[in-house]
Amino acid sequence: MNSERLVHSSRSALMGFLTFLMLTSAQLLANEEQSFDEPAHMHALVEMLQSTKPEAIEHYVDLYFHPDALKRWGGEGRQRYIGWLKSVKHRHQSMQVHATLPKDPDRSIVRVDMLSKSTELIYTVTVNLSNEKPHKVTGLYLTPQQPNILNNDQRLTKTEIVEKLSRYINKIANNGAFSGTVLLADRQGVLYQSAKGLAERRFGVPNNLQTKFNLGSMSKMFTGVSVLQLVEAGKLSLQDPVVKYLDRGYFGKGAFEKVTIAHLLSHTSGLGYPDYPKTHPNDLRNLNDHLPFLKYLPLTAEPGTRFRYSNEGMILLGLVIESITQESYDTYVKTHIFDKAGMPDTGNYDIDGVTPNMAMGYFYSDKLNSMQSNWFIHAIKGNSAGGSYSTIKDLHAFSKALTSHKLLSNHYSELAYSAKPEFNSARYGYGFGIWEGKNGKVIGHSGAFIGVSAEFRVFLDKDLVLIILGNQDDATTPVLTVADYLIEHL
Repeated sequence: MNSERLVHSSRSALMGFLTFLMLTSAQLLANEEQSFDEPAHMHALVEMLQSTKPEAIEHYVDLYFHPDALKRWGGEGRQRYIGWLKSVKHRHQSMQVHATLPKDPDRSIVRVDMLSKSTELIYTVTVNLSNEKPHKVTGLYLTPQQPNILNNDQRLTKTEIVEKLSRYINKIANNGAFSGTVLLADRQGVLYQSAKGLAERRFGVPNNLQTKFNLGSMSKMFTGVSVLQLVEAGKLSLQDPVVKYLDRGYFGKGAFEKVTIAHLLSHTSGLGYPDYPKTHPNDLRNLNDHLPFLKYLPLTAEPGTRFRYSNEGMILLGLVIESITQESYDTYVKTHIFDKAGMPDTGNYDIDGVTPNMAMGYFYSDKLNSMQSNWFIHAIKGNSAGGSYSTIKDLHAFSKALTSHKLLSNHYSELAYSAKPEFNSARYGYGFGIWEGKNGKVIGHSGAFIGVSAEFRVFLDKDLVLIILGNQDDATTPVLTVADYLIEHL
């Protein structure tokens, strides 16, 4: 009886082993036959974006993304891409194929135009692929296309622009794609302003025209103006090295002696992305708290040779301002920018304090499968790199102070608004982004973070100012896309 059991057991083990070999071989064969050519990527991308299965995104990322992409952000690449794709699908509600785009002979990419249900805009979805086989995803992004609702030669009055813009904002707000405030003005005054969505979702508190929003990197304009004010006053030079004002001993390896104020202002300092040790937000409440961490800043390029956006560069400028003025950055910008321009509701507020009428930021959380507050994610206080809070009214006042040269003379305003080709910075000046196109010259800045979306645009050739502040991911993009299109027809 025992021998019969032993034989039966041996046979079972053998059959299990053979089954394992067959399944493993089939899996290996399937992997070998798995196609990673462009048509396969196109099919997989569209299937993932249209699927209602909760595991569709994880399956797509695990199968089609390049291992190097999954290792980004300190090994968090996989989770970040999954979270971002879930947020995209939640934001757009559904996306339908509008057109597949032809192959680019010079790049290994896949592109498809898809129509968003929530914003009613067409987005070009671009997938960058690795050059080596198997061709896997190294990057993925969405670019909104302007609506095609007007004839090329059709002209609009300002009243007609306001009517069409207002109708669109109402529509996407009702679709849940916009929460925030919008202001459009000309030299005579405000043409349009509105507030949509909720400032605080837990208690159902709506946004209003006086609500303060996180500006993200839009605050860099304040730092740019501050530095140029000090240059204009003769207190520093754009050619000064940063180590003239910050002790060289704070920095690590690299030719930091070559990094100038001009390089920092134009994001051409050569600074790379630092690998900071983990810190508690309370440890970085003030600019001086960053000094012990300057040793982690890497120099990855020769200063002045290429553009690479750098928050750390703006932190250094804030420290330079404090070194020269012997007062806090917050005190300087309040006295020399906010008070001069008439901006009483703008500042770098402690978010753990009690600031009236401050909007909470929200994003779609893949962990909660619902909207989540960003309160425990972003910095505890804004600084020279970003994170100030303001209102559309205050930012309108800022735009008027800029263009009337109340903050900077005409000469230094032009310096701020001009590209720096000598540093290979074609679309950024000193603290200001620069756009040239059908709307002429436009200057301003964007701000984006998890649960933060902000846009500031001064249309210099059309005498218009557009300000969009949002308290959810990518809220400003559809509004800016449509507004920019309508203004082209003014």
